[in-house]
Amino acid sequence: MALLVGGVAVSHSPQLSIEPGGWRAHGDLEQPRLAELDVIPSSREVDDLETELVPPVLAARYEACQHALEESRDALLALRPDVLVVIGDDQRELFLDDIMPAMAIFWGASLDDRPPGAESYPPTMESAYRYYHADDTDTYVTHPELGRHLVESLIEDEFDVGQFTEQPQDRSLGHAFTFVYRRLLEGHPRIPLVPIMLNTYYPPNQPTPRRCVGLGRGLRSAIDSWDSDLRVALIASGGMTHPIIDEELDRRVLRALERQDDDDLAALPYAGLTEGSSELRNWVAVGAAMKDIPGKVVDYVPAYRSTAGSGCGMGFFTWARPE
Repeated sequence: MALLVGGVAVSHSPQLSIEPGGWRAHGDLEQPRLAELDVIPSSREVDDLETELVPPVLAARYEACQHALEESRDALLALRPDVLVVIGDDQRELFLDDIMPAMAIFWGASLDDRPPGAESYPPTMESAYRYYHADDTDTYVTHPELGRHLVESLIEDEFDVGQFTEQPQDRSLGHAFTFVYRRLLEGHPRIPLVPIMLNTYYPPNQPTPRRCVGLGRGLRSAIDSWDSDLRVALIASGGMTHPIIDEELDRRVLRALERQDDDDLAALPYAGLTEGSSELRNWVAVGAAMKDIPGKVVDYVPAYRSTAGSGCGMGFFTWARPE
């Protein structure tokens, strides 16, 4: 049988690839948009947040993120995985309003990064663009056998999971998945991929935290039952809270993951899982799949970029099965 050897959960924020001097500019650019979003305002005062935005603090936060990303990469590679199952959200990249499944698994032979061009991103993200997209079409090898097995096993577990084997025309594999290879595993040989897309962003069919716990358990059962001798690693891509950082919620999730407290993960406040913070659903699903596999926090960095409390709660978490 296949062996789930562990995995990682990592943020994929552009701030990981923007020098700290550009964080404030990125935050200033988003200020008009923040007023239109249905997000909970920051609990921190403006004067308090100003202390987060001085150059020495920004530089320290940036360096902490780089070290945590490197440690997460090393931990993942130390697992010697043969295939990566990546849970990420699709932000109108493969799926649009013609179809928006709550969860979907691709089990074709490959998926393409079809780059939209740097001009499609804000100018403050210029340095981060190459960690999301190539200059030209870039093909990612996927794992049809495992992908199909996951679909069939989840259906048996009464999950109405979407499935597809053909990439929609003129649509690209999303940045939640390309980031794993272009940034987290930059410079290393690509490991075959099974992408699982959760609709974390778009109402009204986002999975509840409790449903994400069930999904994780179903994935664990599916991997354990796969007739293969391959080593499988799980990755949660995205998060933590953003664009408004909620340090209390982020730390609650990290504590629950370390305790393997599925009940607390299932009880996370639905109202707090909007916009980018919705990507915590990916963490919940992976965490629930890791029963009996020890996990630990690599680091948590509240990376603020404005006095509105915007930024990204940068989380880095690893699981490893004792050999």
